[in-house]
Amino acid sequence: MSLLPLFQWAAHAPLFSVMRDSKWAFATVEMVHLLALAALGGTLLVVDLGILGIGLRRQPPSRVARELAPVFYCSLIVMVLSGSLLVCAEALKCYYHPAFRLKMALFGLAVIFTFTVHRSALQIPAGRSAPIRSKAAAVVSLTLWLSVGLAGRAIGFL
Repeated sequence: MSLLPLFQWAAHAPLFSVMRDSKWAFATVEMVHLLALAALGGTLLVVDLGILGIGLRRQPPSRVARELAPVFYCSLIVMVLSGSLLVCAEALKCYYHPAFRLKMALFGLAVIFTFTVHRSALQIPAGRSAPIRSKAAAVVSLTLWLSVGLAGRAIGFL
């Protein structure tokens, strides 16, 4: 099933003409998108570095993740909403852009990984160092989310 008709609709929909025609709308939404990415990345960085034993050593990573969860979830929602607007503003460019496809694939993998493997990797007994499985999950998490950001930057430069 091709998503091309959906992207063609978005490219010509009057609903998204403000994003396409305004000098400031795209830049403002992109700024919100990047701020949400920074907030999401910051929460993941703090949690994953905690799993790796770097920083916040007195707090179990599961507690840090639980306390940062509202920031993570809000950032993820804002990223998806603002990213959808950005895509609709440049729908056909995104559809044919290999970096966009890579970003979406990595984003899907990162979200699935975060809500499955990464979540289970947080279950570390208090006062004990993280097992190698948890540390590997932290490294994979950081790599996936960094790759999402890099692929997103590649959309604008390639």
